[in-house]
Amino acid sequence: MQATLYLISQSYVSGRRLRAVMDGICAATEGHAAAIRLERDGMGLWQALAALLAEGVRDITLRPVGLPFSQSLMTWLPGAAGEWLARPENANCRLWITDDASQDDAVLSALVRAPVTRVPIAPMPRGSAGKGWDAPPRHRHHVLVCTGPRCHLRDAPDLLGLLKAEISRLRIEDDCLVTATGCLFPCNAGPVVVVYPRAEWFRLPDAPAVRRFAEVVLRRNRPLPDLQTFTTGEPHEIA
Repeated sequence: MQATLYLISQSYVSGRRLRAVMDGICAATEGHAAAIRLERDGMGLWQALAALLAEGVRDITLRPVGLPFSQSLMTWLPGAAGEWLARPENANCRLWITDDASQDDAVLSALVRAPVTRVPIAPMPRGSAGKGWDAPPRHRHHVLVCTGPRCHLRDAPDLLGLLKAEISRLRIEDDCLVTATGCLFPCNAGPVVVVYPRAEWFRLPDAPAVRRFAEVVLRRNRPLPDLQTFTTGEPHEIA
């Protein structure tokens, strides 16, 4: 059986809107189709491929969705998918990847011709200022959580959600300013979380690691050497 797996790269979109887009493109596809977002939450690429394989799919075409799609991700995706394909249990599957659709003039023409509704904008002094954006909230730890596609791939599709839930369970919300970020760079040591002012970097690969990190590092303010990977200021590789 064949299937198309759409890969959407979009961080700043509501879950409801994302689901509507995913459902729409899958419904418009002839044959079996699925869709995932490469960032933040939801099923990761490897998990989605495994799910299709479990459904009996043996021929999968990966279709990046974006206008335009990230060139960096386009370069990285074949290797990420190829790593999954190299596992012995996936040897009977074939994978393909398509070009970025924004390279097709017909796609661009369809975008230009699509019907739109114009909404008037009124003058609004300080319209860019948001409520509660004047000063940082109270916190003891500033926790940077990578929600980029490379960390999302590595078996942590909802690291941000898991960590926030654990912080809430421990009732230390006032101690932790949690910020979702894009790539923090040591992707091969991911999923990556960085804590300041400790200036310590951690790898949190699964839910038990998240729970230990929240309890030991954030609640008790103690070191956790087996999960720590780097300290800011250490020698680093040149990009």
